[in-house]
Amino acid sequence: MKTVIKYGSKTCGPCIVYGPKFQDVADRTDGVNFISIDTASGDPRILEHGIRNIPTTVVLDAKGKVLKKKSGVMSTDQLKEFIK
Repeated sequence: MKTVIKYGSKTCGPCIVYGPKFQDVADRTDGVNFISIDTASGDPRILEHGIRNIPTTVVLDAKGKVLKKKSGVMSTDQLKEFIK
């Protein structure tokens, strides 16, 4: 199963704007695992995926290999297209 990770922060303006869009796509998409990670959490995937800007969205294949990575806010349509 493909996994989509959104890296962000509770204090980041663009992250706050992007959060509901990400959640909307997650709620409407079957067969994809969606995860949100706060960059203040210390999660090891932050370093593993080289997160330097937020929000950043990373798409992983079923084995955890990075397929795509993009920084910035996306619309729901852009996110749907990005995770295909």
